[in-house]
Formats: sequence, C-alpha cells, structure tokens
Amino acid sequence: MESKTIVLIGYAFWLVVTIYIWVIVLAALVSWFSPDRGSPFVRFLDRLANPALNLVRRVCRLTFGGLDFTPLLLILFLYFIAMLVRLSCLNIGGFGSDAFVIFPLAVICLVEMVKSLCWFIFILMAVRVIMSLIRPSPYNPLVLIVYGATEPLLSPLKDLVPKGPWNLDLKAILFLAFLLLFDVFVLDNILKVSLNWGQTYGLGSLR
Repeated sequence: MESKTIVLIGYAFWLVVTIYIWVIVLAALVSWFSPDRGSPFVRFLDRLANPALNLVRRVCRLTFGGLDFTPLLLILFLYFIAMLVRLSCLNIGGFGSDAFVIFPLAVICLVEMVKSLCWFIFILMAVRVIMSLIRPSPYNPLVLIVYGATEPLLSPLKDLVPKGPWNLDLKAILFLAFLLLFDVFVLDNILKVSLNWGQTYGLGSLR
C-alpha cells in the first residue's frame, strides 16, 4: 500500500471517529435537559449513540455522585483509538517509521488521554472553588453536576482539611495542586520518555 494511501486512511478514520465523538457529546448534553424521547432528533441521536454507550456500560459503567459519566469514558476511549490510528498511519506511511512505532505511540496517546481527563477534572474543581465563595443555589443543575462529580474524589479529605476563609473549599484547592503536580512531574515525564523511545523507531510528526 502506498504511503499517501496509508496517511489518507489514518486521517479518514480520525475524521469519522471525531464526528462520532461529537454525536456522543451532543447526546449527553441533550440528556441533561430531560428531552422528549419521542422527538425525531432525540431518537436519531439515541440510535447513533446508544449502541456504543450501552456496550461501555455493560463493560465498565462510570458513575460519580449518582451521575453517569459513561459518555466521557467512551469519548476518551474513542479519542485514544482515533489518535493512535492517525499517528501510526502518519508515521508509518508519511515518515517511513518502523511498524513497532505503534507501541510508544500507544503510550503517548494513553498519556494524552489521561491528561485530558485530568484537565476536565481540574475545570470541575476550579468551578467548585468559585462556587464555594459565591454560594449558589444548591438546586441549580450546574451546581448539582459539579458537586456530584467532585465529591467522591474529595471525600477522603473530608475530615482532614477544614473550610478556609469565606467558606473557601480548601479540599478542592489541594486537589487542584495535586493535579498540576501529577501533570507536570508524572505525565509530562512519561511523555518525554515515550517520545525518546519512539525516536528509536523513526517517530516523526505527531500532528
């Protein structure tokens, strides 16, 4: 198979999966508003998203605080597969890399997936810190989502860290610091090692 064809196949696969990821995102957002399941648009989204979501729920259902984060798990998995295929095709077809380059690329894609998850949690924690200062209504849907998703992560610190001044959530701030340190000192170093490992197989561009 020609090099350009391999690169094109990788890009086409990445594009299709990216479109499907947005379908999953849209279906998840729509579900938050208790939509009419008889709506043609909602039924169309359900037909596209539910088979994959139900499969993931049977294998590994992800819930925090009573909230279903299975769509996030599916999105991260699809992102991992799409990036791995695209980068593998780009390196093997476009740069003539060794086929074994797929192993360091798999680690790189996995680390990038974990980094994305960490930043998602980071945003939720940052919002929680802000909410602890402004004290919004506990019945606000956004408040319920943020607290439902973050409380299980902070529960081990419940009796160890007191409230700060102005009701500041010090537990969330401590978790934010942990996420930053984990990203800089663990994930970034794994990425550097994986990139160096990939160089032995002729690793090229990661864009």
